[in-house]
Amino acid sequence: MEVSLREIEPQSRGVVENLFQYYVYDMSEFMGWPPNDSGLYSFNPSLLDAYWTKQDHYPYFIYVDSELAGFALVRRYPSNPAIYDMGQFFVLRKFKGKGVGKLALKSVLERFPGRWQIRVLVENTAALGFWTAAVSSVVGSEYTLSLQNDVDLMMNFIQFDV
Repeated sequence: MEVSLREIEPQSRGVVENLFQYYVYDMSEFMGWPPNDSGLYSFNPSLLDAYWTKQDHYPYFIYVDSELAGFALVRRYPSNPAIYDMGQFFVLRKFKGKGVGKLALKSVLERFPGRWQIRVLVENTAALGFWTAAVSSVVGSEYTLSLQNDVDLMMNFIQFDV
């Protein structure tokens, strides 16, 4: 199994928007978001604009061999541009529990060495377990975990250097 990243070109934005509906669906477990009147978990696509209009935002598809497996949306954190931030990260259920996410994170970190943070909803204990294990696989115990306010939500912040 080969896990790779491919930069998302503007013409493939629609694919990210399609996958993002599954991401929103997964997050609805913790955020309480309902489906719209058509039964879809929709979102405002303009939330993704920065990934194709700002130089400090970096969109990637995650592939397993030649199959699309998810996305990693990396950015410089708006309130502290010295820090890389995993804006959104999503792996299709078919690939969960198989090491795809850890390998994708490793590839992202190889592309962007420096100060990092990953924000995790407090309620999402499974994601926190994944992220602490994934980060540990790269930096060992050299990370901090803290509760911080992120705009309007208390979140777990995992911070580390690569």
